[in-house]
Parts: sequence; structure tokens; C-alpha cells
Amino acid sequence: MTPTRTLSRFALAMMALPVVLGALLCFVRPAAAWLWIFAMLILPASWLGIREAVKAVGKTTAGGMMIPVEDPVDARKAISFAMAFASLVIAIPLAARLADALGLIDPSLADAIATRWTNVVAGGYFVLRGNRLPKILTPLSDLRCAPATMLTLQRGAGWIFILAGLAYAVLWLALPVRLAEPIGAAVIVAGILA
Repeated sequence: MTPTRTLSRFALAMMALPVVLGALLCFVRPAAAWLWIFAMLILPASWLGIREAVKAVGKTTAGGMMIPVEDPVDARKAISFAMAFASLVIAIPLAARLADALGLIDPSLADAIATRWTNVVAGGYFVLRGNRLPKILTPLSDLRCAPATMLTLQRGAGWIFILAGLAYAVLWLALPVRLAEPIGAAVIVAGILA
């Protein structure tokens, strides 16, 4: 079994987590079933859409995610990694809502878990994605600049993603929610623009 196949299976297993949690929530809280069904279906629909986009795009990057389509193994790894993180981001609030519905935790704690920890995990994604960014190799024939310039650009972008992700996660851990929302959004937008 190749590492890519394992990672893809891991991503599929992670995508099943929101589906299971959403199905349980449909049973426990049927009044909000439309929301749980949406949470269950968003990732499989995204997965299929991204796979089709990667096939259709050809020799370029997929969806602005800096995934070299020329190397399908790298593209599958990056997409699987993103889907696993997205599954976790969706599963955390679903699990908190389910625990609240079953009376296992207080509603205020469920809200705190759903908002804070979801955003901490999202910040972790930016950190790990920034760590991966300088390791993406582009064939020399496809570069329109000197390879050293491209590597320097990728390293700089990687550091910016890492620092923005760390700042975002720390903001959500340290600040009250009303302050973490606008400041965190500004940090991520500034990191992406930089």
C-alpha cells in the first residue's frame, strides 16, 4: 500500500466523521436537520468537485492551492490533507453540539468548543501548509524565473503562512471571542495578501 493511498483513505475516514456526527444530530435534534445534513454533505461534494477540477485543469496549479497537477501524487496528498483538516474543522462543532444535545456538557462550553477550537485547528492548518510550501518542487522547465528566486519566494510565503497560522491560533486561545473574530480575520487576510 502506497503512502498516497493510505492518506486518501485517511481523508475518506475523516470525511465520514462529520457524516456520522451529523446523522446522530439529525436523530437527537431533528428540528435543525437541514443544518446537520448540509454539514454532512459539504465535504463529499467538495471532494468530488476538487477531484474533477484537478483532472480538468491540466498542467498548472489546482484551484490556487499551489498543487502541481503534473505530479498527481503530490496533488492527491495535498487535497487529502486539506480534506482531513476540513473534516476536523466541521466535526469539532458537530461533536460539541452532540455532546450538548445529549446533556454531557454545558451549552456555553459547547459554544466555546465550537468556536475556539475550530479556529485553533484552522490556524494549525495554515501552520502545516506553510511548512509544506517550500517543499513543493516545480520542474525547472516550467519556471519563468531563476530557481533560486522561486525557492526564496516559496520559503518567504511558507514563513508568512506559519506565522499567520500561529498568530491566528494564539489569538483564538487568548482573546475573548468578540475580539478574536475581527483580529483573527485581519491576521489571516494580511498573511494571505503578504
